[in-house]
Amino acid sequence: MERIWVKHYEAGVRPSIDYPDVPLFQFLDSAADKYPDRAALIFGAVAHKLPGQPLLDAPLTYRQLREAANRFANALQTLGVKRSDRVAIYLPNSPQFVIAFYATLKLGAVVAPINPLYVPRELEFQIRDAGAETIVALSQFYPRLQGVRANTPLKNVIVTNVKEYFPPVLKTLFTIALEKKEGHRQTLAAGDHWFQQLLKKAAPLPPRVDVRTDDDAVLLYTGGTTGVPKGAELTHRNLVANTLQVREWFTPAREGQEVFLTALPLFHSYGMTTCMNQSIYLGGTMLLIP
Repeated sequence: MERIWVKHYEAGVRPSIDYPDVPLFQFLDSAADKYPDRAALIFGAVAHKLPGQPLLDAPLTYRQLREAANRFANALQTLGVKRSDRVAIYLPNSPQFVIAFYATLKLGAVVAPINPLYVPRELEFQIRDAGAETIVALSQFYPRLQGVRANTPLKNVIVTNVKEYFPPVLKTLFTIALEKKEGHRQTLAAGDHWFQQLLKKAAPLPPRVDVRTDDDAVLLYTGGTTGVPKGAELTHRNLVANTLQVREWFTPAREGQEVFLTALPLFHSYGMTTCMNQSIYLGGTMLLIP
């Protein structure tokens, strides 16, 4: 059958492409091999370096991002997370989101991203519906999470402070002026874990887990506009295909040179694919806007 829509494709967009038989996190490992010292993530950017000015950005390179993902994957494994387990990510756009996302995939576990604007009722529903026993949450959201925790299957709660990957100047100002005022400074309950402490204790080598392309990678929830949100199961193959399809429409993009202004939320399919996975695939730099 003639595919009449193909003639409306933009110049350079092929009518069909071949998809590699690899898990999604292979894009991160490949980018780290090709561009180890390139900035993968910039967060809390105050200013770009201009002549005579100090560098106030604190980029995370691809080498550092891969190591952090490996470390966090091993940390999750020590907490008992295994293949097919659901790991909820309850974070705004931040380096911790990207680290937790790829770490979870390296274990063969399934990412269940949660909208950080959810009220307690919505938060509780999604944790229970996903069957998540592990969650990575922002410290500012910790009281909200504690309020619903007893009604969920959660066993592992990992908490991170938004300032952890800020550049030094901004981190100091935030600690003095805003951290306590805006509810980021928290005392954890017994048995809960700080994100950075887990990273420091874990090994930097990749976990030895056989992850297949048809394994589930993400449990992505719909908006629930006509009822309660429903989890859509996305495999590694689905997400690899999505990334490469989007790449076809970004034909002018240059590998190892692009900067992605990542304001679209990473818990949503659009931001996850066109900003995060696309940038990682291209060896680009994400400028993260929480």
